[in-house]
Amino acid sequence: MRIAVFTDSFLPYICGATFALINQANALAERGHQICIFCPGGSKRKKHLARSIELHPSIEVVRVPWSLPWGGQPDLNIVIPFWWPTLRRARAFAPDVIHTHTEWSTGWVAQFVGWRLRVPVVGTFHTFWDDERYIRHFPVPNWPVTRRAMGAFSAWYYRRCAVTLAPSKSVQSHMAKRGLSAAIVSNGIPRPTRVDDAQLAAKRTALGLGDRLTFLYLGRISFEKSLTVCLDAFKSVLATHPDARFVLIGGGPDEARIDAHAAALGLGDTVVRTGSVVHEQLMAENLPRIGDIFITASETENQPISVLEAMAFGLPVIGPRARGVPELVEDGVNGRIFAPGDAQELAAHMRELADDPVKRARMAAAAEATARHHFIDHSAVLLEQVYTACLAELGRPVTAVPGSPAADAAPSLRRSA
Repeated sequence: MRIAVFTDSFLPYICGATFALINQANALAERGHQICIFCPGGSKRKKHLARSIELHPSIEVVRVPWSLPWGGQPDLNIVIPFWWPTLRRARAFAPDVIHTHTEWSTGWVAQFVGWRLRVPVVGTFHTFWDDERYIRHFPVPNWPVTRRAMGAFSAWYYRRCAVTLAPSKSVQSHMAKRGLSAAIVSNGIPRPTRVDDAQLAAKRTALGLGDRLTFLYLGRISFEKSLTVCLDAFKSVLATHPDARFVLIGGGPDEARIDAHAAALGLGDTVVRTGSVVHEQLMAENLPRIGDIFITASETENQPISVLEAMAFGLPVIGPRARGVPELVEDGVNGRIFAPGDAQELAAHMRELADDPVKRARMAAAAEATARHHFIDHSAVLLEQVYTACLAELGRPVTAVPGSPAADAAPSLRRSA
Protein backbone atom coordinates (compact mmCIF):
# COMPACT_ATOMS: atom_id res chain seq x y z
CA MET A 1 0.00 0.00 0.00
CA ARG A 2 0.92 3.65 -0.42
CA ILE A 3 0.35 5.37 2.92
CA ALA A 4 0.47 9.15 3.46
CA VAL A 5 1.09 10.10 7.10
CA PHE A 6 0.23 13.60 8.37
CA THR A 7 1.55 14.99 11.66
CA ASP A 8 2.30 18.22 13.51
CA SER A 9 4.77 16.47 15.86
CA PHE A 10 7.92 15.44 14.04
CA LEU A 11 11.70 15.60 14.27
CA PRO A 12 13.48 17.53 15.63
CA TYR A 13 10.50 18.06 17.95
CA ILE A 14 10.49 15.22 20.49
CA CYS A 15 7.40 13.79 22.16
CA GLY A 16 5.61 10.47 22.45
CA ALA A 17 3.51 11.11 19.34
CA THR A 18 6.67 11.73 17.29
CA PHE A 19 8.15 8.35 18.11
CA ALA A 20 4.85 6.49 17.91
CA LEU A 21 4.57 7.69 14.33
CA ILE A 22 8.20 6.93 13.48
CA ASN A 23 7.99 3.42 14.93
CA GLN A 24 4.84 2.63 12.98
CA ALA A 25 6.12 4.14 9.73
CA ASN A 26 9.39 2.20 9.95
CA ALA A 27 7.60 -1.07 10.69
CA LEU A 28 5.23 -0.61 7.75
CA ALA A 29 8.13 0.29 5.45
CA GLU A 30 9.94 -2.87 6.57
CA ARG A 31 6.86 -4.84 5.50
CA GLY A 32 7.02 -3.44 1.98
CA HIS A 33 4.64 -0.47 2.11
CA GLN A 34 5.51 2.93 0.63
CA ILE A 35 5.35 5.70 3.23
CA CYS A 36 5.32 9.47 2.73
CA ILE A 37 5.27 11.68 5.86
CA PHE A 38 3.81 15.19 5.59
CA CYS A 39 4.99 17.43 8.45
CA PRO A 40 5.55 21.14 9.18
CA GLY A 41 8.63 22.66 7.59
CA GLY A 42 11.41 24.91 8.83
CA SER A 43 15.14 25.16 8.06
CA LYS A 44 16.18 23.45 11.31
CA ARG A 45 13.77 20.61 10.64
CA LYS A 46 15.15 20.15 7.11
CA LYS A 47 18.72 19.89 8.44
CA HIS A 48 17.71 17.38 11.10
CA LEU A 49 15.92 15.15 8.62
CA ALA A 50 18.93 15.21 6.33
CA ARG A 51 21.07 13.59 9.06
CA SER A 52 18.45 11.52 10.90
CA ILE A 53 18.93 7.77 11.00
CA GLU A 54 15.61 7.30 12.76
CA LEU A 55 13.72 6.72 9.52
CA HIS A 56 13.72 3.73 7.19
CA PRO A 57 15.62 4.80 4.03
CA SER A 58 12.60 4.24 1.79
CA ILE A 59 10.40 6.72 3.69
CA GLU A 60 9.90 10.06 2.00
CA VAL A 61 9.37 13.23 4.05
CA VAL A 62 7.51 16.22 2.62
CA ARG A 63 7.58 19.54 4.41
CA VAL A 64 4.18 21.22 4.39
CA PRO A 65 4.67 24.90 3.42
CA TRP A 66 3.54 27.92 5.40
CA SER A 67 4.93 26.66 8.71
CA LEU A 68 5.54 28.93 11.69
CA PRO A 69 7.26 28.32 15.06
CA TRP A 70 4.90 27.66 17.98
CA GLY A 71 5.82 29.86 20.93
CA GLY A 72 7.16 28.15 24.04
CA GLN A 73 7.71 24.77 22.37
CA PRO A 74 11.27 24.31 21.04
CA ASP A 75 11.40 22.81 17.53
CA LEU A 76 7.60 22.69 17.18
CA ASN A 77 6.13 24.33 14.08
CA ILE A 78 2.50 24.72 13.09
CA VAL A 79 1.04 24.88 9.61
CA ILE A 80 -1.19 27.59 8.23
CA PRO A 81 -3.57 25.24 6.39
CA PHE A 82 -3.07 26.56 2.87
CA TRP A 83 -3.60 23.13 1.36
CA TRP A 84 -3.27 23.42 -2.41
CA PRO A 85 0.55 22.95 -2.60
CA THR A 86 0.32 19.88 -0.36
CA LEU A 87 -2.61 18.53 -2.39
CA ARG A 88 -0.48 18.64 -5.54
CA ARG A 89 2.33 16.75 -3.79
CA ALA A 90 -0.07 14.20 -2.30
CA ARG A 91 -1.73 13.64 -5.67
CA ALA A 92 1.69 12.85 -7.12
CA PHE A 93 2.30 10.30 -4.35
CA ALA A 94 -1.17 8.80 -5.00
CA PRO A 95 -1.86 7.35 -1.54
CA ASP A 96 -4.20 4.42 -0.97
CA VAL A 97 -4.87 5.63 2.56
CA ILE A 98 -4.09 8.65 4.75
CA HIS A 99 -3.16 8.29 8.42
CA THR A 100 -3.28 11.46 10.51
CA HIS A 101 -1.68 11.75 13.95
CA THR A 102 -3.03 15.21 14.73
CA GLU A 103 -6.33 17.02 14.81
CA TRP A 104 -4.68 20.42 14.45
CA SER A 105 -3.18 22.31 11.54
CA THR A 106 -1.56 19.52 9.51
CA GLY A 107 -4.55 17.35 10.37
CA TRP A 108 -6.87 19.78 8.61
CA VAL A 109 -4.69 19.47 5.52
CA ALA A 110 -4.97 15.67 5.79
CA GLN A 111 -8.77 15.84 5.82
CA PHE A 112 -8.83 18.16 2.82
CA VAL A 113 -6.45 15.96 0.84
CA GLY A 114 -8.45 12.84 1.72
CA TRP A 115 -11.67 14.52 0.58
CA ARG A 116 -10.20 15.75 -2.71
CA LEU A 117 -8.47 12.48 -3.56
CA ARG A 118 -11.36 10.32 -2.27
CA VAL A 119 -8.95 8.46 0.01
CA PRO A 120 -9.97 7.14 3.47
CA VAL A 121 -8.50 9.01 6.43
CA VAL A 122 -7.51 7.03 9.53
CA GLY A 123 -6.86 9.05 12.69
CA THR A 124 -4.92 8.17 15.85
CA PHE A 125 -5.84 10.05 19.02
CA HIS A 126 -2.70 10.94 20.99
CA THR A 127 -3.39 13.79 23.41
CA PHE A 128 -6.09 14.75 25.91
CA TRP A 129 -6.25 18.39 24.86
CA ASP A 130 -9.14 19.06 27.25
CA ASP A 131 -6.83 18.36 30.20
CA GLU A 132 -5.91 21.55 32.07
CA ARG A 133 -2.22 20.63 31.99
CA TYR A 134 -2.09 20.44 28.19
CA ILE A 135 -4.23 23.49 27.50
CA ARG A 136 -1.43 25.56 29.05
CA HIS A 137 0.40 25.12 25.73
CA PHE A 138 -2.28 27.16 23.93
CA PRO A 139 -2.68 30.97 24.12
CA VAL A 140 -6.22 30.65 25.49
CA PRO A 141 -7.71 30.99 29.00
CA ASN A 142 -7.50 27.78 31.05
CA TRP A 143 -11.20 27.81 31.91
CA PRO A 144 -13.65 24.87 32.11
CA VAL A 145 -15.55 26.20 29.11
CA THR A 146 -12.31 26.38 27.11
CA ARG A 147 -11.39 22.82 28.02
CA ARG A 148 -14.85 21.60 27.04
CA ALA A 149 -14.49 23.37 23.71
CA MET A 150 -11.10 21.73 23.10
CA GLY A 151 -12.55 18.30 23.85
CA ALA A 152 -15.56 18.94 21.60
CA PHE A 153 -13.32 20.06 18.75
CA SER A 154 -11.13 16.95 19.08
CA ALA A 155 -14.22 14.70 18.96
CA TRP A 156 -15.57 16.64 15.97
CA TYR A 157 -12.30 16.12 14.11
CA TYR A 158 -12.05 12.37 14.69
CA ARG A 159 -15.69 11.97 13.74
CA ARG A 160 -14.55 13.02 10.24
CA CYS A 161 -12.17 10.03 10.05
CA ALA A 162 -13.16 6.72 8.46
CA VAL A 163 -11.61 4.92 11.43
CA THR A 164 -10.33 6.27 14.74
CA LEU A 165 -7.56 4.45 16.57
CA ALA A 166 -6.89 4.53 20.31
CA PRO A 167 -3.51 3.45 21.74
CA SER A 168 -5.11 2.25 24.98
CA LYS A 169 -8.38 1.31 26.67
CA SER A 170 -8.22 4.60 28.56
CA VAL A 171 -8.34 6.56 25.29
CA GLN A 172 -11.04 4.26 23.91
CA SER A 173 -13.19 4.94 26.99
CA HIS A 174 -12.51 8.68 26.78
CA MET A 175 -13.67 8.76 23.17
CA ALA A 176 -16.72 6.60 23.86
CA LYS A 177 -17.93 9.29 26.28
CA ARG A 178 -17.91 11.66 23.33
CA GLY A 179 -19.88 9.30 21.13
CA LEU A 180 -16.93 7.87 19.19
CA SER A 181 -16.00 4.23 18.76
CA ALA A 182 -12.31 3.47 18.38
CA ALA A 183 -10.21 0.41 17.65
CA ILE A 184 -7.23 -0.19 19.94
CA VAL A 185 -3.82 -0.34 18.26
CA SER A 186 -0.81 0.00 20.54
CA ASN A 187 1.64 2.75 19.61
CA GLY A 188 4.29 0.03 19.65
CA ILE A 189 8.04 0.08 20.20
CA PRO A 190 10.89 -1.61 18.31
CA ARG A 191 12.51 -4.71 19.76
CA PRO A 192 15.54 -3.40 21.67
CA THR A 193 19.11 -4.52 21.04
CA ARG A 194 21.19 -4.74 24.22
CA VAL A 195 24.76 -3.49 24.57
CA ASP A 196 27.22 -5.29 26.82
CA ASP A 197 27.28 -4.54 30.55
CA ALA A 198 30.78 -3.04 30.44
CA GLN A 199 29.64 -0.28 28.07
CA LEU A 200 26.71 0.46 30.36
CA ALA A 201 28.95 0.53 33.46
CA ALA A 202 31.22 3.06 31.75
CA LYS A 203 28.23 5.29 31.05
CA ARG A 204 27.11 5.10 34.67
CA THR A 205 30.61 6.01 35.82
CA ALA A 206 30.72 8.98 33.44
CA LEU A 207 27.48 10.28 34.98
CA GLY A 208 28.82 9.85 38.51
CA LEU A 209 26.42 7.03 39.37
CA GLY A 210 28.81 4.17 40.01
CA ASP A 211 27.00 1.35 41.83
CA ARG A 212 24.46 3.65 43.48
CA LEU A 213 20.77 2.80 43.29
CA THR A 214 19.37 4.96 40.51
CA PHE A 215 15.83 6.12 39.81
CA LEU A 216 15.17 7.20 36.23
CA TYR A 217 12.76 9.48 34.38
CA LEU A 218 12.81 9.55 30.58
CA GLY A 219 10.73 12.05 28.61
CA ARG A 220 9.97 15.69 28.03
CA ILE A 221 10.66 18.19 30.81
CA SER A 222 7.28 19.84 30.69
CA PHE A 223 4.61 21.01 33.14
CA GLU A 224 2.13 18.23 32.38
CA LYS A 225 4.67 15.55 33.36
CA SER A 226 4.33 16.47 37.09
CA LEU A 227 8.06 16.15 37.70
CA THR A 228 7.87 18.21 40.89
CA VAL A 229 6.00 15.27 42.45
CA CYS A 230 8.90 12.98 41.54
CA LEU A 231 11.43 15.41 43.01
CA ASP A 232 9.44 15.77 46.23
CA ALA A 233 9.26 11.98 46.57
CA PHE A 234 12.97 11.60 45.87
CA LYS A 235 13.78 14.16 48.58
CA SER A 236 11.90 11.96 51.05
CA VAL A 237 13.71 8.83 49.86
CA LEU A 238 17.11 10.45 50.42
CA ALA A 239 16.42 10.56 54.16
CA THR A 240 16.78 6.76 54.28
CA HIS A 241 18.85 6.18 51.12
CA PRO A 242 21.35 9.06 50.96
CA ASP A 243 23.42 7.39 48.24
CA ALA A 244 20.51 7.12 45.78
CA ARG A 245 20.48 9.14 42.57
CA PHE A 246 17.71 10.41 40.29
CA VAL A 247 18.52 10.73 36.58
CA LEU A 248 16.30 12.77 34.27
CA ILE A 249 16.84 12.12 30.56
CA GLY A 250 15.22 14.66 28.27
CA GLY A 251 14.69 18.34 27.64
CA GLY A 252 11.75 20.66 27.23
CA PRO A 253 10.15 24.00 28.04
CA ASP A 254 10.05 23.47 31.83
CA GLU A 255 13.76 22.83 32.45
CA ALA A 256 14.41 26.07 34.35
CA ARG A 257 11.48 25.52 36.72
CA ILE A 258 12.48 21.91 37.43
CA ASP A 259 16.08 22.93 38.09
CA ALA A 260 14.84 25.65 40.46
CA HIS A 261 12.59 23.20 42.30
CA ALA A 262 15.45 20.72 42.73
CA ALA A 263 17.68 23.51 44.04
CA ALA A 264 14.99 24.67 46.48
CA LEU A 265 14.78 21.12 47.86
CA GLY A 266 18.55 21.07 48.30
CA LEU A 267 18.99 18.00 46.10
CA GLY A 268 22.33 19.12 44.70
CA ASP A 269 24.24 16.50 42.71
CA THR A 270 21.85 13.70 43.73
CA VAL A 271 19.76 14.75 40.69
CA VAL A 272 21.53 14.21 37.36
CA ARG A 273 20.08 15.86 34.27
CA THR A 274 21.41 14.75 30.89
CA GLY A 275 19.44 17.26 28.82
CA SER A 276 17.90 16.30 25.52
CA VAL A 277 19.32 13.13 23.96
CA VAL A 278 18.83 12.17 20.31
CA HIS A 279 16.50 9.19 20.32
CA GLU A 280 18.65 6.92 18.16
CA GLN A 281 21.54 7.48 20.60
CA LEU A 282 19.26 6.81 23.56
CA MET A 283 18.19 3.44 22.17
CA ALA A 284 21.53 2.43 20.64
CA GLU A 285 23.35 3.08 23.93
CA ASN A 286 20.55 1.52 26.04
CA LEU A 287 20.38 4.67 28.17
CA PRO A 288 17.23 3.56 30.04
CA ARG A 289 19.38 0.78 31.52
CA ILE A 290 21.48 3.27 33.51
CA GLY A 291 18.51 3.34 35.88
CA ASP A 292 17.31 0.60 38.25
CA ILE A 293 13.72 1.82 38.69
CA PHE A 294 11.66 4.00 36.36
CA ILE A 295 9.39 6.62 37.94
CA THR A 296 6.76 8.90 36.45
CA ALA A 297 4.08 11.07 38.03
CA SER A 298 2.46 12.21 34.76
CA GLU A 299 -1.34 12.03 34.85
CA THR A 300 -1.83 12.82 31.15
CA GLU A 301 -0.40 9.75 29.39
CA ASN A 302 -2.61 7.69 27.09
CA GLN A 303 0.14 5.15 26.36
CA PRO A 304 3.59 6.44 27.31
CA ILE A 305 6.30 5.32 24.90
CA SER A 306 8.94 6.08 27.55
CA VAL A 307 7.34 3.62 29.98
CA LEU A 308 7.25 0.91 27.30
CA GLU A 309 10.89 1.54 26.41
CA ALA A 310 11.93 1.36 30.07
CA MET A 311 10.03 -1.91 30.48
CA ALA A 312 11.62 -3.34 27.34
CA PHE A 313 15.03 -2.78 28.95
CA GLY A 314 13.95 -4.46 32.18
CA LEU A 315 13.07 -1.59 34.52
CA PRO A 316 10.18 -1.96 36.98
CA VAL A 317 7.93 1.10 36.78
CA ILE A 318 6.29 3.20 39.48
CA GLY A 319 3.51 5.36 38.05
CA PRO A 320 0.21 7.05 38.93
CA ARG A 321 -3.26 5.55 38.78
CA ALA A 322 -4.16 7.81 35.86
CA ARG A 323 -5.09 7.52 32.17
CA GLY A 324 -3.22 4.72 30.41
CA VAL A 325 -0.46 4.04 32.95
CA PRO A 326 -2.32 1.29 34.92
CA GLU A 327 -2.88 -0.58 31.65
CA LEU A 328 0.88 -1.09 31.42
CA VAL A 329 1.87 -1.16 35.10
CA GLU A 330 0.26 -3.99 37.04
CA ASP A 331 0.58 -3.14 40.70
CA GLY A 332 2.82 -5.62 42.50
CA VAL A 333 3.67 -7.51 39.29
CA ASN A 334 5.83 -5.32 37.03
CA GLY A 335 5.84 -2.20 39.19
CA ARG A 336 3.80 -0.18 41.65
CA ILE A 337 0.88 2.24 41.31
CA PHE A 338 0.27 5.30 43.50
CA ALA A 339 -2.50 7.87 43.87
CA PRO A 340 -2.01 10.76 41.40
CA GLY A 341 -0.06 13.63 42.94
CA ASP A 342 0.74 11.73 46.15
CA ALA A 343 4.47 12.24 46.61
CA GLN A 344 4.53 10.34 49.91
CA GLU A 345 2.97 7.20 48.44
CA LEU A 346 5.37 7.42 45.51
CA ALA A 347 8.27 7.71 47.97
CA ALA A 348 7.03 4.68 49.91
CA HIS A 349 7.03 2.58 46.74
CA MET A 350 10.49 3.88 45.81
CA ARG A 351 11.84 2.81 49.22
CA GLU A 352 10.09 -0.56 48.95
CA LEU A 353 11.82 -1.45 45.68
CA ALA A 354 15.11 0.07 46.82
CA ASP A 355 15.12 -2.21 49.88
CA ASP A 356 14.16 -5.43 48.09
CA PRO A 357 16.45 -6.35 45.15
CA VAL A 358 14.76 -9.76 44.78
CA LYS A 359 11.34 -8.15 44.28
CA ARG A 360 12.93 -5.60 41.97
CA ALA A 361 14.43 -8.35 39.80
CA ARG A 362 11.11 -10.21 39.65
CA MET A 363 9.28 -7.05 38.59
CA ALA A 364 11.98 -6.30 36.02
CA ALA A 365 11.41 -9.68 34.33
CA ALA A 366 7.65 -9.08 34.36
CA ALA A 367 8.16 -5.62 32.86
CA GLU A 368 10.09 -7.11 29.94
CA ALA A 369 7.29 -9.62 29.37
CA THR A 370 4.74 -6.79 29.28
CA ALA A 371 6.78 -4.83 26.75
CA ARG A 372 6.92 -7.81 24.40
CA HIS A 373 3.16 -7.55 23.87
CA HIS A 374 3.70 -4.04 22.49
CA PHE A 375 6.49 -4.67 19.99
CA ILE A 376 5.92 -2.71 16.83
CA ASP A 377 5.59 -5.68 14.47
CA HIS A 378 2.30 -6.59 16.22
CA SER A 379 1.01 -3.04 15.77
CA ALA A 380 2.01 -3.02 12.09
CA VAL A 381 -0.14 -6.10 11.41
CA LEU A 382 -3.15 -4.42 13.04
CA LEU A 383 -2.60 -1.24 11.03
CA GLU A 384 -2.54 -3.28 7.82
CA GLN A 385 -5.88 -4.79 8.79
CA VAL A 386 -7.39 -1.35 9.44
CA TYR A 387 -6.12 0.10 6.16
CA THR A 388 -7.29 -2.90 4.16
CA ALA A 389 -10.74 -2.74 5.75
CA CYS A 390 -11.08 0.93 4.80
CA LEU A 391 -10.13 0.21 1.19
CA ALA A 392 -12.45 -2.79 1.01
CA GLU A 393 -15.40 -0.60 2.02
CA LEU A 394 -14.58 1.68 -0.91
CA GLY A 395 -14.31 -1.31 -3.24
CA ARG A 396 -10.54 -1.00 -3.54
CA PRO A 397 -9.10 -4.33 -2.38
CA VAL A 398 -5.32 -4.47 -2.11
CA THR A 399 -2.89 -7.34 -2.42
CA ALA A 400 -1.65 -8.45 0.99
CA VAL A 401 2.02 -7.93 1.71
CA PRO A 402 3.87 -11.26 1.89
CA GLY A 403 3.91 -12.43 5.50
CA SER A 404 0.87 -10.41 6.59
CA PRO A 405 -2.38 -12.06 7.60
CA ALA A 406 -5.56 -11.86 5.57
CA ALA A 407 -7.08 -8.59 6.72
CA ASP A 408 -10.75 -9.17 7.46
CA ALA A 409 -11.69 -6.22 9.67
CA ALA A 410 -14.24 -6.40 12.45
CA PRO A 411 -17.29 -4.15 12.17
CA SER A 412 -16.14 -2.37 15.36
CA LEU A 413 -13.41 -0.67 13.36
CA ARG A 414 -15.96 1.64 11.81
CA ARG A 415 -16.72 4.88 13.63
CA SER A 416 -20.12 5.50 15.13
CA ALA A 417 -22.58 7.55 13.09
